[in-house]
Amino acid sequence: MSLLDVTELTHSFAEKALYQNAEFHLFKGEHIGVVGQNGAGKSTLISILLGEIVPDQGEVKWQSGIQIGHLDQYAVIRQDMTIVEYLQTAFAELYAMEEKMERLYQEGAEEDKEELLIRAGRYQEQLVTAEFYEIGSKIGKVATGLGLDAIGLDQ
Repeated sequence: MSLLDVTELTHSFAEKALYQNAEFHLFKGEHIGVVGQNGAGKSTLISILLGEIVPDQGEVKWQSGIQIGHLDQYAVIRQDMTIVEYLQTAFAELYAMEEKMERLYQEGAEEDKEELLIRAGRYQEQLVTAEFYEIGSKIGKVATGLGLDAIGLDQ
C-alpha cells in the first residue's frame, strides 16, 4: 500500500502547462527529490501535495493517518532560535502533550488523584505510539542528511 498516490495530475500556471497527466506513487521507506529549473513548477507541486492548491485535474491521495512535515522555502525563523529548536517545532503537538502529561503526573502525585494519573498514562501511551522518545534521534538523522550538523545544531 502506498503512502501517496498521485494520478492524472494536470496543472497550468497562466498559459504554461506545468504537468499533464502526471502519475507517481510513494511507498514506505522511499524518498523523493523535486528538482528542476526556476519556474518548472516545483513549489506548485509541493503546494498541490499539501492541499494548498487544487490541481486543474487529477487526484492526490495520502494514506489515512499520515502526518506531513514541510519547511516552506520562505520560512520566517525567529533569530533567537537554534537549528535544533526550529527542527523541534515540527513536533510541537507532541511536546505540548508531554507537558500536559508531566503536569498531570505532578498533580496526581501531589493530590493523590488516581484519575489524573490514569489520564497521564494515556498521554504517555500516545507519546510512545507516536515515537516521541525517538525525536532527538530523528532530528539528528535529518540534520546529518541535510549537512546541518556540520555547522552545529546550537547555531
